Amino acid sequence: MRQKHESRLNELISAARQMNIEVRTEKLLREVGYRARSGRCRVNGQELILIDRDAPITDQIDFLSTELAHGHSEKVSP
Repeated sequence: MRQKHESRLNELISAARQMNIEVRTEKLLREVGYRARSGRCRVNGQELILIDRDAPITDQIDFLSTELAHGHSEKVSP
């Protein structure tokens, strides 16, 4: 089952790249008082989606598929 989920996540990452969106899975640091989470931003004009690699893989898939579904319909603030 894990392999199926990893395959789906990789498909979504490939789809994002075709949309010219960079996707990174990284360990998002956490400290007392706040909780980092996956998100979308723009860095030097390039859209970037950061995914918390410690989140359950199903959450990663859900987050990325939702972001891609919104696609370019939402403008990201510079």
